[in-house]
Order: sequence, then structure tokens, then C-alpha cells
Amino acid sequence: MSPTAAQAQVSRTLSTPFPSPQARKVFDLLVTLENNSRNGVSKQTIMGQHCEAQKERYAGEYWVRVGEIAGRRPGFVEFDFGPGNYGPTYQAPYVDTSVGFARDRFLFGEGIVGFSFHQSYPGASVKSWENNFRQPWMDYNWFGRVINWQANTAEYRALLSDLSFAADKLAILKQLNVPVLYRPFHEMNKRPNASPFWWSNQDPAQYRQLWVIMHDYLVRTRGLDNLIFVWSPYEWDGTYGGDPWNYYPGDDRVDVVAVDIYHGNPYFPGQFYTDLGARYRKPRMLAETDKLPVRWGDSRYATVSEIDARPWVLWSVWGDTLLYNVGTTTPNDWNVSNNHKAIRDSYSYHDGSIWRVLTGGANPTYNWGSLR
Repeated sequence: MSPTAAQAQVSRTLSTPFPSPQARKVFDLLVTLENNSRNGVSKQTIMGQHCEAQKERYAGEYWVRVGEIAGRRPGFVEFDFGPGNYGPTYQAPYVDTSVGFARDRFLFGEGIVGFSFHQSYPGASVKSWENNFRQPWMDYNWFGRVINWQANTAEYRALLSDLSFAADKLAILKQLNVPVLYRPFHEMNKRPNASPFWWSNQDPAQYRQLWVIMHDYLVRTRGLDNLIFVWSPYEWDGTYGGDPWNYYPGDDRVDVVAVDIYHGNPYFPGQFYTDLGARYRKPRMLAETDKLPVRWGDSRYATVSEIDARPWVLWSVWGDTLLYNVGTTTPNDWNVSNNHKAIRDSYSYHDGSIWRVLTGGANPTYNWGSLR
């Protein structure tokens, strides 16, 4: 089902009651791109790149690498507040350098920025990748204690302690008038066979309560008016992810709806784009994927242009999958074959009248400085 033109107009109301002027401008851009796409005019997509600062030689290495390959750089860069430090706290040098890199991209007029948070379970003595996942001892009662703010449980206090770390870093960007697309507690609909995070595959009502606690803490308690909240389930193909709809926190707590897709070569089922558009009047984002959206045909692959078929407002590639298959050092053939053809084709897409991709850096295809 596709929205009609009358249904297509996406609300410009942010979940933050009094957003900063810069957050308002960034969100207005996302809404404009979404409405244009739904109404069939000036279809454009912001190209994005996640950077795994904890694995990079320097924060932003993958963002720079795109420019070396394609001659243009992403218009969106996302970092993560954890994990990677394997210590008792999330504090690590790579976090501060990623905050600084994101700050500079926006203040230099080179693009917009985001942060996700692979958050270890509340109370974990070590902030590690392994502690992001469901543990054998966790049960319904444990998760219930995490969100039991009324009783001020130890698990709830540990949750707030972890959230305070993210809030402290986001506050630095707020003070500098840098808006952030914030994407917490993602892939909440993962099946048990897909290594669910500790917040995933829980009771939907309890997950929604977790989101409300997070949103209220950041916005009301900490006064962060620079945030644009992204809700990002996993691909609901029935194998790796189930239907995410009961996990949706509500229009008053979410600004952008998204999906993470990792399966196929290439394989971007239209159902994800269509389902989000039919259910929510929000900008749509492909928050994580391992494939570039455009590849004009060659001897290896036929022509594919997801920007034409499904003009996501923002298309973001996850970390080192820009070059390698997920979790390996095997080249990601779709992106890298024929001298990185998919990367170069995606970042150079101009249809003769407008840039179909909005890129960043020092030679952008959009005036990001107008958002400052």
C-alpha cells in the first residue's frame, strides 16, 4: 500500500517540545525530502556512513575513505557511544574524538551527524560488545526491574547511569548548537536466532516503557533540545526479525522511522520502505546496511537503483561493510568490484537536472551550512 499525495504530508512536529533552531532546520530538511519523495517530485537521498571509531585508525576513517574512492564524502556521519573500551565505564578516547569529529562536520558545514548506542546491559561490570546481548540468566522479571522507576530499583539506577554517559556527550554538542540524530535501542524486534540485544525480543509494552524513560531523561531531565530520535527495527522478514509494530514508542516519542537491512546481494525488499510509509507519517531512513544503493550495470551485476525505486531520506552504510562482508575481512563484492563501482556510482548520481544524492565534505551537493 502506498500513501496518496493527501496522506503523504509528513508532520514537522518534533518529539522534543522546544527543539533548538538547528534541530528544527535539520528535521525540516528531512521532512521536505520525505514529502517530496512521497509526492513524486525532486526525489533525493542523503548518503550516510557509520564510523566505528573504536575500530578505526582515527575517528572518521570510513567517512574519509568514501571521499578517497568516490571523490565526494557522506552528507551524514554516525558514531556510537559504545562498546569497544572493555572497561568499567564507557569513557574512552575514541568517544571524545568521535564527538569532536561529528562536531566539526556540522560546524564546518560539511554534513549532519548522528549517534547510536550499543549499550551494555545495565549493571554490567564491563562495557563490552558481548554484554550488549541477552544473557542466559535474564528473564521477564529482570527487564521489569530495569524499567521500574517507581521502585527506583538497582537495575533502573544502573540504566540511568549508562544514559547519563550518553547525555553528557550529547550535552557537549548541544552547547555548540550541533543537532544529533540519536538512534538508541535499535533492532528491538530481532528473533532469538539472530543474537538479540538485551532490549530486543522483550515484551513490547516494557520496551516502549524503556524508550519513554530514555526519551524523558534526555529531553526533560537533561534538557537536550538538539536531539532527533530515530526508531530503527531490524528487517522484519520473519527469519531474522519479527513484526516491529507493537514496539513503536509513539509519534510523540519518535521523529524518524528506520530499518536495518543486512541480507542479500543486493536485496532490499520494497516491503520495508512501503510498510514504514504506510504506517507512519515520518521521514524514512535506511539506518544500517552493507550495500550502496546505486550500481549501473556491468558484466557482474545488472542495473540497480534503490534511490529511484525507494528514495529513502537517508541511506547509511555500516562501518567497515563499506569494503568488507559483515563480520569478515572478505571483500564486499557488491561495493568493491570493478574499482568500487557501486560506491562511485552512488555518490555521483546526478540525473541531469538535480543531484539525486546529497553528499558532504568540502565539495558537497547540498548547502549544509544553511542548517547552522
